[in-house]
Amino acid sequence: MVVDGREMIAVRPADFDRLDASRRQVGARSARATRMHQQLQDARARLARVESILAEAGPAECVCEQIAAVVQHSERVTPAGSPTKTGLRRQRR
Repeated sequence: MVVDGREMIAVRPADFDRLDASRRQVGARSARATRMHQQLQDARARLARVESILAEAGPAECVCEQIAAVVQHSERVTPAGSPTKTGLRRQRR
């Protein structure tokens, strides 16, 4: 049907409620996918940093402390909006 020059579809209230619930679920899943994508990017960056530390290290050099620092930093970083163990929040880049 056309209302004020715009096409509209009439649906029963129960159908509308189901459609609305589906829309909210899609929104929540999209937000989760965005957070997971950011976590993946962060993990890739940490891996690249560890690879760089290992590539720069000499054969007898211990890189344990440098790698530990990278890993320790990653434990403090959580998805945006989630508190960390220290109560701080991650800053968006």
